[in-house]
Amino acid sequence: MKAQSQFRLSENQAGVGIRDFPSLVRVRQSFPRPVEADVEGAVRRELTPFLAGIKRGQKIAITGSSRGIANLPRIMKASVDQLRSAGADPFIVPAMGSHGGATAAGQVGVLANMGITEATVGCPIRSSMDVIQVGTTATGFPVFQDKIASEADGVLVINRVKPHTGFTERVESGICKMLVIGLGKQEGASKIHHQALRVELGRMVLDASKMILESGQVRFIGALAVVENAFKETAVIQGLSLARHAELVEGENKLLLRAYDLLPRLPFNQMDGLIVDKIGKNISGSGMDTNVIGRKPGQTEPQIGVIYVRGLTEETHGNATGIGMADLMPRPLLEQIDFNATYMNSFTAKRLVGSKMPLMMEDEVTAVQVMMNFRADADPASARIVWIKNTLALDQLWASTAMLDDIRANSRLEVISPALPMTVDGEGSLIEPRVAR
Repeated sequence: MKAQSQFRLSENQAGVGIRDFPSLVRVRQSFPRPVEADVEGAVRRELTPFLAGIKRGQKIAITGSSRGIANLPRIMKASVDQLRSAGADPFIVPAMGSHGGATAAGQVGVLANMGITEATVGCPIRSSMDVIQVGTTATGFPVFQDKIASEADGVLVINRVKPHTGFTERVESGICKMLVIGLGKQEGASKIHHQALRVELGRMVLDASKMILESGQVRFIGALAVVENAFKETAVIQGLSLARHAELVEGENKLLLRAYDLLPRLPFNQMDGLIVDKIGKNISGSGMDTNVIGRKPGQTEPQIGVIYVRGLTEETHGNATGIGMADLMPRPLLEQIDFNATYMNSFTAKRLVGSKMPLMMEDEVTAVQVMMNFRADADPASARIVWIKNTLALDQLWASTAMLDDIRANSRLEVISPALPMTVDGEGSLIEPRVAR
């Protein structure tokens, strides 16, 4: 076997060394922070209009999402309690497309890892990858629904409404998408994404969700839509009727606009390098939010020369979808990746780019050297580098001192530390600066 060489840069090759690394300041970013103070009370309030037609003993399925939705176990438990108080016999069906390795047991495991078990929510979980076909799109692709949900007396859909990472439309990630892709399981999600190679995905979500509601093959009692603030807290819980598709789209669109207003964003339009500690499916469906990093189709800002991803969240369970949007990664990150989960996700979504491997860094000195080579000016002190935990946690971040003028000009930003050096340990790994208390 041919020996593999390792990519490293000498100081001469890179033009910069450790002594040239920029100093960083800790920055606090302010965001609007509306919060739903009474989660259970909001669920009771919003579910009440849907309960009038419930008959005693009816089996009602509640959709279980794979997304890291704030307070989801509480929302689902309150929904179970409310349905049971109305005489129904509720249960949960995983509605997460191909996630969990596209297996019934894997999807139950995904729910458990988010704190959703039969014990915590107080009802059974019935998981299967079996589907029924409810129709065929105008371009000839079948539309599917979870078989267990289709056999229930009613279905309550629960999902977060937020900007999608791959398309812009009247509805993006939310209730309509849950109907089409979440409840479509792996087969339905794959077919819709396959069709979206020819027809824009947002258009397909609208068309297919309308077909699902009008087919009558699944009986929906309503939906609970959740919107989160920039601190990943529950900001809104709102019931949406599924009786008419046009009414659903109108209601979901209003919530989507609210979600855009609350979306956390990077406060800089130009960066030479962005360091991201963790990506994962609990952070974004694309691992890191393309709305934040400027890599959503049609987006022009922010402009980032190099994105360096350091690791995966525990909650993503090895699913590294989105790593393909990074430019650099450390070699040890390979050991964290579950390639079946990652590739199954990309295969189903028909977005193979999300699983492509970035340049492998043998140490983080080399990663910073690469980032610094994307600066516009010769002076190393001009390097514009930002360091974040993930694309959800943007209320505090590190920024190089070259960005101080931008920070002072933004009323929503505050420097909360002195300038501290960017340093590495004996193995060449970055050490996050420590702020004296």
